Amino acid sequence: MKDNTHSIPTIAPAGRKFTGTDRRAPLRDGLKRCGEYGAGQTAGRFYPIACVALEVTQRCNLDCALCYLSDRAEMTYDPPLSVLFARLATIRSHYGTGVSVQLTGGDPTLRKVEDLEALCREIKRLGMRSCLMTNGIRASGAFLTRLAAAGLDDVAFHVDMTQDRKGFSSEVELNTVRRAYIRRARGLGLRILFNTTVFGGNFDELPALARFLRDCPEVAFVSFQMQADTGRGVLRARPDEITQDSVARAIEEGYGTPLHFDTAAVGHSKCNRYASVVTAGGRAISLLSNRQLVHRVMAALEAADDQQDAHIRIRPKVRRLICRHPLLALYVLGQLALSVARLGRGLLRGPVRRQAVFIHNFMAADTLNEDRCASCVFMVAAANGPLSMCLHNAQRDLHLASPDRIDGPAGPSWWNAAVPRLSGGSDLPDLSDPALAPLKRLKGQMRALRQKQKDAS
Repeated sequence: MKDNTHSIPTIAPAGRKFTGTDRRAPLRDGLKRCGEYGAGQTAGRFYPIACVALEVTQRCNLDCALCYLSDRAEMTYDPPLSVLFARLATIRSHYGTGVSVQLTGGDPTLRKVEDLEALCREIKRLGMRSCLMTNGIRASGAFLTRLAAAGLDDVAFHVDMTQDRKGFSSEVELNTVRRAYIRRARGLGLRILFNTTVFGGNFDELPALARFLRDCPEVAFVSFQMQADTGRGVLRARPDEITQDSVARAIEEGYGTPLHFDTAAVGHSKCNRYASVVTAGGRAISLLSNRQLVHRVMAALEAADDQQDAHIRIRPKVRRLICRHPLLALYVLGQLALSVARLGRGLLRGPVRRQAVFIHNFMAADTLNEDRCASCVFMVAAANGPLSMCLHNAQRDLHLASPDRIDGPAGPSWWNAAVPRLSGGSDLPDLSDPALAPLKRLKGQMRALRQKQKDAS
């Protein structure tokens, strides 16, 4: 069984308060140290982080064959809202306004909808963006409507064959689920995202899945997350045929066009690949085909950047770019018009939409790379501040049992996942031994092991 306590001693949480003057400096410096801060790098140049995960529960209503949660996850308590609000304040301190906060878990929809509404309102009050990360099972139309009214910005549905949903034997069949989820979120003002874990059982279907997602005009963002040997899942090492390049080729086959994943970077090139496309009527065109032009535009946008927010505020930056570089702006407009024209008959068959495409290459728990952890653009809000997602997943139980300090009018109080409520002291217990839990409380590798022991007896 995978050891979830593997660690890199030199990588630590970023702290509860940001003490510098330039929020983008830590990420930019990390990328520079490992030679990843080139002309096409967006991270650290336009924003201090891509997103931060706020885990609101460790509970889940699925038992995925690939899961980053730990064996002890189902035995933990949900953090009180006071703990989550304190972590939101930490995120705001480190990354400023505009940063995307992922409400995740486990599956966050297992919390009371009132809790999620309160979190959405607090995220909005702090000037940040909220995204609900869910398998969608409990995310009904009424549920999403309430969250949208409370300020939710995005909803990301994770659907794939690792989830062993009953009645489905292929990714193509799961498109029925994806269509239903789109209908639930349609018309609520939410940006719709889809996540898919890429593993040996669905790799051959990637072109067909990519084609389906390309032809969903409501979907603004698609993410393909490569299998990683971490967490409690029963599937472990990634098959050799699944690489960043092979996944990119499969996605391009589905989209029917080169996507130029190497033009613009979002963090470390061994972690993430990014493409931006325009779609219409069953066709797609890459917006990153002219590498030299893209880099010229990025340089001009950087010069026009006010560095106030944690995301790229496109409209004011574009206005400043037009004023400062009118000829470049006209040339870009002409190139964009030519690109859209290449959609041909697709323009007559469907609406024109922009879609972002990501490939995430998460690391195995026992092969963490220090450079990649130090320049991570996807963080988790841990008890002692933001931490690289891959590192957090590799040592998840350590962070779940770490006391979380909450400062209140009566002084500090403490919490960790081993207790149900705040405590007056920091000497909180560790998580219980999972061997003592009943079989129904276990998932992943631990459940498989206990089931094997039960069958043998």
